[in-house]
Amino acid sequence: MGFHWMYDQEKIRKLGGDTPEFFDPSASSSAYTRSAELESTFVHAGKSPGDLTQYGEQLLVIVKALAKNGGKLVQADYEQEFKGFFGPGGPWVGYIDRPTGRVLFNLEKRNRDAYARARSFDNGLTESEKDVLDDEVRVSFKFYDDTKSVDYNLDVLDGWVLRKSDYKRDPEKDRMKIEYCRNMFHVVRDTEKEFCGDIGDDQFPAIAKLPPVVALYRGKENYDDMVELAVRVTNNNDKAVTYAKVYAAMLDAAIETRNTDAVIAAAKAQAEASPNPDLRAEISEAIEDALSMRDKPHRDVGWFFGPSCHMPYGLPQTIHLLATCTGYVDGVRMNIAVGGDNAGRSIMDGAILAALYGVGTQNGLPESWIAKLSKRVEVDALLARL
Repeated sequence: MGFHWMYDQEKIRKLGGDTPEFFDPSASSSAYTRSAELESTFVHAGKSPGDLTQYGEQLLVIVKALAKNGGKLVQADYEQEFKGFFGPGGPWVGYIDRPTGRVLFNLEKRNRDAYARARSFDNGLTESEKDVLDDEVRVSFKFYDDTKSVDYNLDVLDGWVLRKSDYKRDPEKDRMKIEYCRNMFHVVRDTEKEFCGDIGDDQFPAIAKLPPVVALYRGKENYDDMVELAVRVTNNNDKAVTYAKVYAAMLDAAIETRNTDAVIAAAKAQAEASPNPDLRAEISEAIEDALSMRDKPHRDVGWFFGPSCHMPYGLPQTIHLLATCTGYVDGVRMNIAVGGDNAGRSIMDGAILAALYGVGTQNGLPESWIAKLSKRVEVDALLARL
């Protein structure tokens, strides 16, 4: 993260030399510049080499959600983990990018609006009676048992409602309270199926969570649906989904074949499969342009396509990197040297390179790099549950 969002390639070269990985963010922060000609920004003060950027933490959030359900991706659990980690009171201390901020806002607004709509249900209860019952519905969501039927959970909710009844039992009033709570339960639960991802964002947070989803769902009937779900929770954007599916296809092919040509062919095939003719042409042309530049340095190619945060800039860079690098370490260093949003590009670049070249092999991901991960113990424990 030491060179994340530094746009001065020469400065990266001077500071990082031949080994720019794990550069101390505190040591590089003073080297960042902001100007009209060359904008850079530094957001990782206080972190250390081996810590995760917000991209890496998003990846870890979805791993937690998957581990909670034995490898099954459930939208509500993913959103709960996301909000619990990045939201108020959560453990994340660091930069909040635009998609993350929008998701947190939209999640809160979706639930608040749903409760307001349900609150308007009028069956004769007073406002003060509704106040007491609203809390019971919120409690029921906290302890909702996904392993049981909806009817079972509603019966549990009924029990909570009845415990709030006056000591002078009134069957008709009890019926009204249960009716009110059940209506609120259904309204809010139906609303929770709506995506809260940023509808206008096609940046790299969209694909930060793809590696475990591809690994767990590849070859399964619902593979495409799960890739799309993982993206839309944070980036409810058609372009983001289209580009994500191309990245996912590359990782799938890398796992399956460990062959670079097959990975690039998978990208081309997935691009051609897009139902959107404009995106189909855009992505296919970018792939061919990147391959036509094999003889050019990756730093120059990265600058040509654009080093900032949008996936249409990053995808051709990934293609060129895969076509020209000699292994995992070489590829990571090439990506860092481009500058800009190298941390955003690194999630899928790193996953594809590791699948191609292996771990602990001559050209693969070094075990010593894995050992530097600050959350190594936590990650290993989560992976063991998938």
